Amino acid sequence: MRVLVTRPDPGGSRTAEKLVALGHDPVRMPLFETRLIATPDDLPPAVSISGLIATSARALALFEPGGQTANRLRDVPFHAVGPATAAAARKAGFGDVREGGGTAEALARSVIAQHRVEPASGRNPDGPPKALLYLAGKPRTATIEDAFFAAGCPLLVLPCYEMTEISYPTDFIKSDIVSPAPDLVLLYSANAARRFAKLFTAKGLGKALDSVRFVCLSTEIATQLPIGWRRRVITAKRPDEDSLLASLTALG
Repeated sequence: MRVLVTRPDPGGSRTAEKLVALGHDPVRMPLFETRLIATPDDLPPAVSISGLIATSARALALFEPGGQTANRLRDVPFHAVGPATAAAARKAGFGDVREGGGTAEALARSVIAQHRVEPASGRNPDGPPKALLYLAGKPRTATIEDAFFAAGCPLLVLPCYEMTEISYPTDFIKSDIVSPAPDLVLLYSANAARRFAKLFTAKGLGKALDSVRFVCLSTEIATQLPIGWRRRVITAKRPDEDSLLASLTALG
């Protein structure tokens, strides 16, 4: 199948390689590029942090693998949204890495539950109470912040990377993306789904996708697509890439 990959690099290139190995024809059209907007100097002192939270492996670009910053925070619990982010945290040098449930909602529930049964981790005898630090991106939904506010758990937020939209000429999309139209479009985030829909509808190219199916990492992502497109959505059984790619195999 001809499969459109909207995921930014470096993940998008890895996904394309996996698709080739599965016998598919990947077409690359990343919707965003990543820019680091923080440095290790922006991190609060380790003594004030009871844990780190990341919903994307992109946040780990803040840490040089095996560098001093990660070593200083090595024993601080690192709460990762899923296996890819957890692997990046381990590669950076973190020793206590804990995987969430694959979505921001599941991660927030897991971290809040652990925080409540490990109250000592939030105490700081030499100063104010410790807080969890969310290594966030821009733009983002407020899922993590809202969950912690509702639970009354202290949370610090450090925006450390920014996703910048990539523009594409209409002629390029017509000639390279929808001629012929892809069989499937892979969508990994709510931001990507919104951006993809906006890009194609603004250019009047929605009709070119009339036969296309959309494979989404989660139900939340699917809800960001126009209602008419949602009838052709396939949602991964679990919010990870292995499950998403398994959906393609099931179609074949």
